[in-house]
Amino acid sequence: MPDPTSLRVLPGAHRACCEPAAVAGPVLSALLADVVPKSDSLLVLGPVAAETLQILQGRARTCTVLLRSHADAQQLTENATPALHVIAGSLAAFAAQDSRLFDTIVAVDGLERTAELGAEPVSWADAFACVAARLAPGGTLVLGVANPARLDTLVTVPAAADRTAGISGDSTAPTSLQALHAAFTDQGFVVPAVHCGFGRADDLQTLLSADALGDSGPGTALTALAQRAIERDCADRPRVLAPATLVRRLSLAGSLPAAASRWLTVVGGRGRSAYLQDGADVLWLDRAGSHLITGGGTRAVPAAVPTSTSVEHLLLQQIGTAQTEQFREIAAGLGVWIRESVASFTGDTIAFEDVYTDAGTFVRGLGLDQDSHHSSSTSSNSSTELLTRAWRHFAVRLADSEYLNPWPDTLSTGQLVSMWLEMSGVPEGASDAVGDTDDVDDDATAVSAPVEDLRSRAEHTEQALERAETLRAEMDVMAQLLADRDTSLQLREARIRRLRVQVVQQNALREEAVAKGAALSAGSTYRLARRIDQLRDARDPKKVARAALKRADGAIRAYRRMR
Repeated sequence: MPDPTSLRVLPGAHRACCEPAAVAGPVLSALLADVVPKSDSLLVLGPVAAETLQILQGRARTCTVLLRSHADAQQLTENATPALHVIAGSLAAFAAQDSRLFDTIVAVDGLERTAELGAEPVSWADAFACVAARLAPGGTLVLGVANPARLDTLVTVPAAADRTAGISGDSTAPTSLQALHAAFTDQGFVVPAVHCGFGRADDLQTLLSADALGDSGPGTALTALAQRAIERDCADRPRVLAPATLVRRLSLAGSLPAAASRWLTVVGGRGRSAYLQDGADVLWLDRAGSHLITGGGTRAVPAAVPTSTSVEHLLLQQIGTAQTEQFREIAAGLGVWIRESVASFTGDTIAFEDVYTDAGTFVRGLGLDQDSHHSSSTSSNSSTELLTRAWRHFAVRLADSEYLNPWPDTLSTGQLVSMWLEMSGVPEGASDAVGDTDDVDDDATAVSAPVEDLRSRAEHTEQALERAETLRAEMDVMAQLLADRDTSLQLREARIRRLRVQVVQQNALREEAVAKGAALSAGSTYRLARRIDQLRDARDPKKVARAALKRADGAIRAYRRMR
């Protein structure tokens, strides 16, 4: 066994120090394997997980670990190798007694747990300056920084222990990426590469490059990975906001890095654009032009994923703006694509949030969490079955989204799916199996139902009361509107009745005038006056000539027609 005296103890070490679990996770190990180079000396600051330390030891000839917990340091010395030097104490005491420069410094847990407990607090800026002074020129620095203002906590009801998280009297600690970049610039470093960590600190499952994430808009692959990580992190807690809503709004503003639980800054090394845990494997994605190159893991994934928006985002955009014609065009294109590629979808469910546009066609994404989707019991499916399941899955996600349906509210989910299938080129008879029901894949949702607690129930009750008050106000408005319309109809009815009376009176007067005219025409006086008028006309030669010419002209025309 190694000599226990190999443990070096400095001021600031605490024998009874209950430290939380160190930052760890397979994605962290993958990042460190990419960014930490081979070197002669490596310094590890703060708590470190066993698997992380194993990777770091393989990267340096000598590895020094500084812990303020004497118990944790003693545990490391039990299985220490000659190349591993363990020191128990504070960072300030170490800097005062050891002037060595290190080729690589790794502090993935941050600098908060390197100060002496009970002593005068050391500001983050002073601790960072101390670390920067121990880094050799051209060396590599990996520093973790907790995000005290993480926006993903807005999705769920915070637990009692989390309500005071992030509250600190240290004004020098960075609270944003801009402040983090400024802190590194002040110490003479170039702007570091920042990786955003999502999930619990002791089990990071997703790491995304802040630059790539900030440039990704709504509906892109990296945005979907961030949403997936947030949904997994809050799966067992009651929610007050849909993660998709938060992610969409932050991605519109380019502020998705603010939703990360912590940031991992790297100086002197280059990581990939994304690391994510997929079962027991770790997949990575690296941006290359308009695509994300994939690698790692054992599951078959596409060699590249476009950085364009997903088909689901395009469809929701058309729904949000009520552009049904554009929606119809996209649906028709999806139908053609699925019918042409039906052989490649054997046994799978097509999720439109995992389908992207690429050079005028559609391509599939990583296909993460496909086991949660509905899958067919048969090994092959027709294009109609694939389209039916895909549109049903889309209907579920549309119902959970914040977009308003532009189609009539009287249409059920089954009728909507039937309509979308017809837009995709499925004949009306072939889509009868969908029916007029809401039989959709409830298991197709990517998030699980939140667990209610007293606070969420109180909020739901308050929302129900507000909804009832809103409905009551709408009913009052509708009642007033109906009353106004009833008054208007009554006025119109009275007007119509008056017009009818006037019409009847005018008809009676007309009939009376016609009868009097007929009686006058039948009288002897009228006939005598008519005869006198004819005799008067006969005495006028011009009138007689005109009458004769008119009669002759009529006879000539009649004769010509008979020829």
